[in-house]
Amino acid sequence: MKKSKKIGRILYICFLVIAIAVAGCVIIQKDLKEKSKELKQESKKYEITKTKTKSGKEIDTEYIRIEENKFYIKRPLEFKQLDKNTINKKYNGDIPNIVFSSEDTKINLAIKITENEMKNNKIKSYTNQMTNLLKESSKIISTKDYKIDGYNIGQIKLITKAEDTDIYNNMIFFSYDNKLIIITFNCTIDLQEEWQEVGDFLIDSLFFTE
Repeated sequence: MKKSKKIGRILYICFLVIAIAVAGCVIIQKDLKEKSKELKQESKKYEITKTKTKSGKEIDTEYIRIEENKFYIKRPLEFKQLDKNTINKKYNGDIPNIVFSSEDTKINLAIKITENEMKNNKIKSYTNQMTNLLKESSKIISTKDYKIDGYNIGQIKLITKAEDTDIYNNMIFFSYDNKLIIITFNCTIDLQEEWQEVGDFLIDSLFFTE
């Protein structure tokens, strides 16, 4: 009798272990499927090089590597890269390192590689600080935090004032090599409706290789 009870207990434990293992496999398979979907969606981002303005104008883009850093972002092929003198004349204060601009310079993709120390885990608090600072003089449209390839990204969309017009901005902040990087798509307010989806496409194209 004792022997049969012992066998029964062993069988129960075996069944329990098998049940846990099967449940674990189901969870792992579900997780892999979800990750597979994410990877497919992510890969599409890299493959698509064309986008459109609201009126349907087709915009061809290409990936560019930002200086010697191992992160990339798309830029419109029709945009020209501004030289340093033009950038210095166009921007006041915190001047970007790289600017790609439309022919009339009303639409821009600007990259600022700062010397400011910034840890990856501090990006969310930095975005909150910037939001509080900018809302004193600008109209905040939205803010959010997300991750790309393990990097924390902070995003602020807002309207700022210039001398003769308002400017629509889509800004992202992140840390690379413990330095703060700022990438901004902007255009004059009269072009916001036409170009903001293109701006989203460019900003969302960011990826890292390390």
